[in-house]
Amino acid sequence: MKIAGCLALLLTVIFGFVPESRAFRCGSRNQNLATEGMHKFQILADCGEPASREVVGYEKNRVIEEWLYIIDDTVNRQMYLIRFDQEGIAEKIEWLGKME
Repeated sequence: MKIAGCLALLLTVIFGFVPESRAFRCGSRNQNLATEGMHKFQILADCGEPASREVVGYEKNRVIEEWLYIIDDTVNRQMYLIRFDQEGIAEKIEWLGKME
């Protein structure tokens, strides 16, 4: 019983502290890294123009945007959606999957 309890505690610690932030490689030869917490101007400079930009809301007279990036690596195309807060900071990066 002690082993099962220790194992459960260990798994809780390991999986409980997995960072929630997401990131993806972009730019020339995928050498740059876009991460949550970056300003949209940094991501634009590192990754280039997104495939699309969409205004999804307003807060305190500031625009809240989502950008879609399609990253083409040597094997496949990956899609990532970045949601920026009203300050222009990437608050969520979501992997949307492979593009067929």
